[in-house]
Formats: sequence, structure tokens, C-alpha cells
Amino acid sequence: MKRLVIGAAGLAILSAMTLASSAQAASFGHGRHLGKLTPYERAGIARSQANLNRLKWRVRADGRLNLWERMQVNAAQARHNALVYRFRHN
Repeated sequence: MKRLVIGAAGLAILSAMTLASSAQAASFGHGRHLGKLTPYERAGIARSQANLNRLKWRVRADGRLNLWERMQVNAAQARHNALVYRFRHN
């Protein structure tokens, strides 16, 4: 079970790094350069990351991760990734 969680976390980090590097490499001619975030967007991403970290700590507190908790973490991670993508590509 721990291998699954660690593997999923590693995959999430790797995909986030890949997304960040591809976002910096591309530019679509919007009003501002892609990858440059406003203070509001940076605060939103930081808040979302803090919520995700808090959820991960809470579900791992008892040392077990059941199916429902895993689904919650995966959904929260997907929401965070979507938020980051939206802020970087708007």
C-alpha cells in the first residue's frame, strides 16, 4: 500500500515538473507571458497546495489509506493540477 502511495506521489511530482517545463517552453501570445502568474494566482495555488497537504496528512494519520481516502486524495490532487493548469494557461 505504501509503495502505491509513494509511487503515485512520485508520478504526480514528475508530471507537475513536466507540465511546468512545457509551460515555460511554450508561449501563445496572450497579454502576458505564459508562466508569469499574478499574485492572486500564486496565492490560489499556494492555498490549494496547503489544502492538499493537509488532506494527505489527515488521511495518513492512522497509518492506513483505505479506498475512500485514496479517492479523496486523488480527487484533491486532480483539482489542484487543474487549478495550476488553468492559471498557467489562461
